[in-house]
Amino acid sequence: MVQNVSPHQAVRQVGRNLPNEPPSGSISKRLDDMLSTPFCSHIIHYEPPRGFLVPKFSTYDGSSDPFDHIMHYRQLMTLDIGNDALLCKVFSASLQGQALSWFHDLPPNSVDNFRDLSEAFVRQYLCSARHKQNISTLQNIKMQDNESLREFVKRFGQAVLQVEAYSMDVVLQIFKRSICPGTPFFESLAKKPPIMMDDLFRRASKYSMLEDDVRAATQQILVTGQASRSGAERSAKLPDWPRPSNRRQEGPSRLEMPPLTPLSISYEKLLPMIKTCPTLGGLDPSKRTHPKGIIVKNVPTIRSMVTQQRRAGASIIWSKGS
Repeated sequence: MVQNVSPHQAVRQVGRNLPNEPPSGSISKRLDDMLSTPFCSHIIHYEPPRGFLVPKFSTYDGSSDPFDHIMHYRQLMTLDIGNDALLCKVFSASLQGQALSWFHDLPPNSVDNFRDLSEAFVRQYLCSARHKQNISTLQNIKMQDNESLREFVKRFGQAVLQVEAYSMDVVLQIFKRSICPGTPFFESLAKKPPIMMDDLFRRASKYSMLEDDVRAATQQILVTGQASRSGAERSAKLPDWPRPSNRRQEGPSRLEMPPLTPLSISYEKLLPMIKTCPTLGGLDPSKRTHPKGIIVKNVPTIRSMVTQQRRAGASIIWSKGS
């Protein structure tokens, strides 16, 4: 005889070997774990206040420092920090991945307050916590030659945050040995040692601004000096000669002469005729050389002699069209 069984009951019968106990690793077991809660009854039955909105957390997956996540969670839940039941009930909303699976695997009725939940959470992921450094690690930090005071103070401050416990006097002595002696900031620390870390970093910030101003002024002077030297070198290498012009200068540079009549014979035939001229032949060449500064007048020129020959009837050597 076949009994009518609903599909849901058939699935539950196939998925179970024992009554009311799902096998390990089955879908039902995983669903039951996801629906279970580790809270006690008073937390389970607590109702959040009307209008409450779950903050947008940076969800934790188990790979970072659990202490940082607890601080992050409490920071966003500041307005409800005294509501312990609400802190417990909302905590799972800040988890994801493997961390969320861990939360659902907690035994039922094992969390009575947020302190118990926080301790269980930190113990589970303590291996991911950052380990504090010993104060001796600060002694390895030295200011580099090309490092500004601002950069060094930032690097030193980040290292101090990693130290588990420290004395202000010890940190100050290490800091003074790490910076360059003889600087204004070093002398300020020697005259008036700071009492707190914030005082140290505040004074360091003031001297960092002074250092930045000095560096900027020095850089400006160097740039100006380099430009002046470059201009002087160019002036020394390139004398101030007048630049040639592509256009001819307007106006004559010397007295304008009337145009000459073109010759009808060659210069070779003309030269012997000029040499036979009595005016030129009778001139003593030694008398044509005079000291500088003496102006000699009435000295016949070739042009004037040719003109005289034309007047004397020697115009036959010129072209007919002249």
